[in-house]
Amino acid sequence: MTLKHPVWDVSLSTMWAISNFAELGDFFPIARQLGFPKVELNHQINSRLLAGVDINKHLISSIHEPCPADISVAELKARDWQVSSLDEDHRIQGVRSVKRSIDLARDIGVTAIIVHPGNVEMDMGLEDKLRTLFTQGQINSPQADELRELIHSHRSKVLPAHMDAVLHSLRELADYSARAGVRLGLENRYHLYNIPFPDEMDWLLNTLDAEWVGFWYDVGHAHTLDRLGFFPHETWLQRFSDRMIGVHLHDVSGLEDHYAAGLGDVDWAWVARYLPRDVIRTVEVKPHNTPPQIQSGMELLLQSGVIQQIVI
Repeated sequence: MTLKHPVWDVSLSTMWAISNFAELGDFFPIARQLGFPKVELNHQINSRLLAGVDINKHLISSIHEPCPADISVAELKARDWQVSSLDEDHRIQGVRSVKRSIDLARDIGVTAIIVHPGNVEMDMGLEDKLRTLFTQGQINSPQADELRELIHSHRSKVLPAHMDAVLHSLRELADYSARAGVRLGLENRYHLYNIPFPDEMDWLLNTLDAEWVGFWYDVGHAHTLDRLGFFPHETWLQRFSDRMIGVHLHDVSGLEDHYAAGLGDVDWAWVARYLPRDVIRTVEVKPHNTPPQIQSGMELLLQSGVIQQIVI
């Protein structure tokens, strides 16, 4: 059998749909034309958008909580409705938000969701200063070293209480997701106030049930924290590839991520060496990426061994 057109063993996140399509139903046929047989529902998809399409007619690979996002990620953060909250009522609201995504996954037959394990309360201006030093070419300077030490110091003081809250939340969510037949993928994050850092990921994965909780590898996030002088990109892969259940594929230019492959400087052949064969692969790019850029990126990912061409 020969291919009529390229089709890839990878999904396209609805991140690309936001601002490009008024209705979610308009996105699916374009995704298929670009060679994506499946789609990931991301945390910008609300109940109105879901109501406008018969979601059961489409192949959904994964769901990124909170979805449906009737309360946005930004609003959840502003309200401190997070699984890491030190306020018990707020923590419970954060857990409820994730449970809605688990419910949606169960209802449409999706077996994995991506989870953000919350944040720590710290001076976010420190990270802004560090990013400014990067743009000035001073990321390896004594001033940058001092900022990194301050960030670690601030973080370590408040972290234990937040990690207790996160573990409490994830234990409840793991039990809930197990009953629904849905796996939780804990994602490595983009900001320095985000949970988890590698040691925190290690503790969570070793404490929680491996059958229902795993690692969701975000290429761009790992690349960005490496550039800021925190953790070598490879740290995440060396330590957690055996627990990896999914991956978000996007390139990085400077400190800006969510570019199509080839528009940044990620070494995709190097990434490919660490990916388990059965991992859920998702291209997660922002709306400004053009269809030709996405298609070119897919060819690069194919040549690098990150994805494969399939026959359908």
